[in-house]
Amino acid sequence: MPNSSNGTLNRLDIVVNADSFSSLCTGATAVINMVKNWKSDNIGFELFKDGITNRLVKCYLKDNPDQALLIRVYGEKTELFIDRNLEVRNMQMMCEAGLCAPLHCAFANGLCYGFSPGEVLDTKMVRDPDISKLIAGRLARMHNVRSNINGMIPQANLFPILYKYLNLIPDSFPDPIKDEKFKSMIAPKDKLEEEIECLKEHLVKLESPVVFCHNDLLLKNVIYSREKEEVTFIDYEYADYNYQAFDIGNHFCEFAGVEKFEPKLYPNKEFQMRWLKDYLEAWYSENELSPDDITEETVENFYIIVNKFALAAHMLWGTWALIQSAHSTLDFDFLGYAKDRLHEYFSKKEEFLSLELKQNESNGR
Repeated sequence: MPNSSNGTLNRLDIVVNADSFSSLCTGATAVINMVKNWKSDNIGFELFKDGITNRLVKCYLKDNPDQALLIRVYGEKTELFIDRNLEVRNMQMMCEAGLCAPLHCAFANGLCYGFSPGEVLDTKMVRDPDISKLIAGRLARMHNVRSNINGMIPQANLFPILYKYLNLIPDSFPDPIKDEKFKSMIAPKDKLEEEIECLKEHLVKLESPVVFCHNDLLLKNVIYSREKEEVTFIDYEYADYNYQAFDIGNHFCEFAGVEKFEPKLYPNKEFQMRWLKDYLEAWYSENELSPDDITEETVENFYIIVNKFALAAHMLWGTWALIQSAHSTLDFDFLGYAKDRLHEYFSKKEEFLSLELKQNESNGR
């Protein structure tokens, strides 16, 4: 069958109903029957409940559980803020670079792709020095992947996406209780626009390199294999070219978790400096530069830039959650999450924006 290895993808005219686990399994079986020679009565299913954008089910052979696929059904109205065609192209590019599991097919409202075995990270594992070094190295490798579109000059998607999200934020909610909560907890749209303008003015001039980014490196999107001593990133639906420092700052913000958001878990300077040094060593090596050229000032400047971009991560996911609160059918308090992320933006804004770069040092390139 056509697949991502040769640049084409099998697209099935199948809609998977995810209203119940039973209907999800039925739809997943229909997809699998089109791409694998698996007997329907030999397929087992495991629902993953960690995601807050889509519905995800692992499908495996009962008599050989190592043979497994993932079926992802897109969340309600996610096409408003996710370019699904771009997602497919990005996954194909990552597959070609050996950085993600194979993409088997697309169907009307989702994707079927390979399962990456291992442990999803938690707030403790992500701080493990060995695991964090693996993450830094993997991200540096990903940031060096280049598009195969000849003549393409990558442009950062951060501010176009922020403005897009801003325009999609609801003005009100039909439920009066939810609407009152929304208006009492969330800054007005014109205030959020003012903050995005402030970020744009401040961050663009830092000249962080534009690289291919994951853009959503939360803990559940990092898989650790103890057997192979390596990490794998999953879920590339938000991946695109963006500022290098944003991808790292966003990852650091995700140390606080999602279901239970704990800002105190944001990594301290000591941890970040070690992580950033590991990243820069891998980045320099990927770009055939000498790691011996990395000075303490280089790492310090990188630390400053990354933390400034972390503010943009809070703004991005705060506005994203407001959109989700209006459309998603998943059982998650998106409005509360929006409040938490925007509160963290405002609480850290003055501290992070006031950080001053050392003179005559690189910003990570």
